[in-house]
Amino acid sequence: MKISVVLPCRNEEESIGACIEKAKSALSGKDYEIIVSDSSTDRSAWIAETLGARVVKHEKGYGNACLEGFRHAGGDVIVMADTDGTYDLSEILGFLEKLSEGHDIVIGSRFGGDIEDGAMPRLHRYVGSPLFNFLLRAFFGLRLSDSHSGFRAVRREALDSLGLETTGMEFASEMLIKAKRKGLMICEIPISYRKRMGQSKMRSFRDGWRHLAFIMRSRLLEKGEVMQ
Repeated sequence: MKISVVLPCRNEEESIGACIEKAKSALSGKDYEIIVSDSSTDRSAWIAETLGARVVKHEKGYGNACLEGFRHAGGDVIVMADTDGTYDLSEILGFLEKLSEGHDIVIGSRFGGDIEDGAMPRLHRYVGSPLFNFLLRAFFGLRLSDSHSGFRAVRREALDSLGLETTGMEFASEMLIKAKRKGLMICEIPISYRKRMGQSKMRSFRDGWRHLAFIMRSRLLEKGEVMQ
C-alpha cells in the first residue's frame, strides 16, 4: 500500500519543515510520498523541496490546494493535514490503522483529543464548530464531533468516487456530505491540536458564511432530489 501525504500550504515557512519531518519519521519503512500543494510567496516551497517533498502549485483557496495535491498523488491512501503546526503528523499511523479496519474516511477529532490552551479561537471552539457539527448531523445524519478537522485520511477509490469540486474552506463539508450520500464508512480518532506557528490565513466570518451557504445549498438540493 502506497501512502500519499498531501499538505496544503500558503506561507508556512515557520512550520512546514517540522510537519514534513514528523510525517517522514512516522512513515519510515513504508512506501510513501509527501506532496506539498503550495501557493506561497515565502520560502515554504524551497524548504519542502529541500526535505524531499514534491511541490505542486495551485491557485489560492483551501479546496484548490487539496484538489491539486490529490491530482498528483499516486497513493492507495491519501492523508491530508494543514501545515501550520497545529496538527501532529506523527499521529498518522492511527489513521492508517482505521483505514485497514475497513473505514473509507478517517477524521482526526480535536474535540475528542487534546486541544492546547489558546490553540483554537473561542469563536471557532464554542460557536462555529458546534454549529456546523449540528447542521451536518441534522441535515445529513453525520454524527461527528469535529466535522471540519483538516487532518484526514481517505482511500483513493473512495476519494475518486466523490467528485469534489469546491475551492475554499467549504471543501471540508463537501467531502463529508458526498461521502455520506455514497454510503461510505466514516470514523473519527482523537488527535492533539496545538497553537499554530505564523499568521493565520483564515477569515472566520467570510469562511464561515461560505461554509454555511454550501451546507444550505446541499440540503436544498437533497430535499429537491427526495421530492422528485
